[in-house]
Amino acid sequence: MVQIVEGGEDGGPLPGRTVLAELRDSASVDAARTLTTTGRFTHDVCRCHGGPTVVLRDVAGQVLACASLHGHGSVSWERSRFRNDLVMAEPAALPLFLAGQGVPDQLTTFLAPLADLLDLHEGHEQFRPAGEAGERRLTDHGVPDVLRPVLTTVTGRQAGDLSAEQVDGIRRMLAATTPAPVERAAILLSWLGRLSIPAEALWGEGVLVRQLLADLHRSDVVRAASGTQTGHVAMGVVNLAMHTVDDGTLAKAVGPTLRRLFLSASVADGAR
Repeated sequence: MVQIVEGGEDGGPLPGRTVLAELRDSASVDAARTLTTTGRFTHDVCRCHGGPTVVLRDVAGQVLACASLHGHGSVSWERSRFRNDLVMAEPAALPLFLAGQGVPDQLTTFLAPLADLLDLHEGHEQFRPAGEAGERRLTDHGVPDVLRPVLTTVTGRQAGDLSAEQVDGIRRMLAATTPAPVERAAILLSWLGRLSIPAEALWGEGVLVRQLLADLHRSDVVRAASGTQTGHVAMGVVNLAMHTVDDGTLAKAVGPTLRRLFLSASVADGAR
């Protein structure tokens, strides 16, 4: 049996930790084994404590081995013994697999690597300015034409502090021009996924977009995520998952896109 438990190298004794998932069937155990043992050794260790931890137990429940997960794509089996991290062959696959097993917060591990991949790290200017200076940013973010006159009157930071009445007004304008909820969800996810990391995406305009998404049924958001397979929609899903509870449906919907994006990036890196 394989357990996924809370915490990393500093998580304390394994018996006292919260069990996040248990893998009992042979297919799941084999998948976990393949994902956490296929790759290349770094001959070094990550400086963080990692987490969560994969625990391999025998039929009597005794611990045979354990491995802490580190960031995006690194696993450390029996660190105190081997001190040799493994960079997994397909880094995106393990968190998506764990999310499907019910392990929470797995999509959040994609925030930094996706920001690198899509070049979304903020520069000197953290938030979109108001007025004409910010119009180009609204266009770059894919903001629908109907909303731009309203949003040019506020900065990106102010967009995250709009009143409930103002947000409702923006929601009605968008619904009037885009009545289909799945299409509206795709627009909003792409908009959210184009915002710079971290300030604009997490605290500025991103707050407004997440409020607009909150009005949509989760099934429509899932359909948009699975049907619009772009990097920016994937980032929008990751951003949304950081602020809501995901039962694994969002991860399942965006999983193929994330795996394709990172496999393509890995192939491109290997060709250089």
